[in-house]
Amino acid sequence: MIPVIRRSSGTSTISSISSFVFRYSGYFTFVLVALYFSVRSPAFLTLKNVLNILLQSSALGIIACGMTAVIIGGGNHVIRGGIDLSLGNNLALNAAITAALISHGYSLWAAAGAALLSSVVVGVINAFAIVKLKFIPLLGTLSVMYILQGVQLLITNNKVISISEPTLNLIANGAFLHIPVPVWMFLIVGAMAYVLFNHTVFGNWVYAVGGNPEAARAAGVHVNLTLALTYIIASITAFIASLIIVARLSGTVTGIGDIMLLDILLAGLMSAVFSKLSVPNMTGAVLSALFVGMLSNGFTLINVPTYWVFAIKGALILVAVAITTTQQRRVKPHV
Repeated sequence: MIPVIRRSSGTSTISSISSFVFRYSGYFTFVLVALYFSVRSPAFLTLKNVLNILLQSSALGIIACGMTAVIIGGGNHVIRGGIDLSLGNNLALNAAITAALISHGYSLWAAAGAALLSSVVVGVINAFAIVKLKFIPLLGTLSVMYILQGVQLLITNNKVISISEPTLNLIANGAFLHIPVPVWMFLIVGAMAYVLFNHTVFGNWVYAVGGNPEAARAAGVHVNLTLALTYIIASITAFIASLIIVARLSGTVTGIGDIMLLDILLAGLMSAVFSKLSVPNMTGAVLSALFVGMLSNGFTLINVPTYWVFAIKGALILVAVAITTTQQRRVKPHV
């Protein structure tokens, strides 16, 4: 008779607790960090500061949805998976085009139209390089990132461009129901991204392509087109976010893309942490952007030096990747 090996109840309980912690690690971290900042600074949880966090997170949250779309479609493998390192400088280029054209007398609509066209072209270039030329996304978008940085410096002549435009002033300073306009833009884009990727056939296609492109192709999904569209969607979010940046800065400054890149990567990668199965998702992208905004705001309130802020954000990227990888080994995700 073959002996039956039974797992002790203690081992089973520990395994259940460990699984629970992994599944909800993002939410636990969010709450713990919020509690820490609220203890260290009485101003942290005031209504004024909460609105300030939402305002600071608005542009990042919008572009984080774009980064998450790319990660979903390309898969979250560290080397071969979907990523768009050019998003930060795409945003910066859009801001430079908008500010430069307005400073030369063009209307906001003409300037914004030119910026949108430029952004979509960048998305098409990324898609072509990755889908048709089979570039590794990490390297392909890195190359485009540096190209965009050069074009941006060429347009701005490496100088600050200051502008004043009524609609942009309204975006920067206006509010509806006491909530700033950029926050409304963030909420609308986040809601649209959530519906697109969770309640449409296209969203199912993107998850299928990211999970197993060969199986998706066998099921009749146009893999190349679906993957290409994720890069174009990401570029559109970079354009929308650039309007908020131009409005809040009353123009543009050089280096804004490089400054935002770390936060964009952090928010996109952390989106998987806010998921039971460690799958990148739009709800996670929104929460991750708020988390990054909360970090920046909280560290400022308690006077943490900037170099520590960058170090902590870098460490969080490693933690997010580690948690995602570990959880995916435990559970095979189903979409």
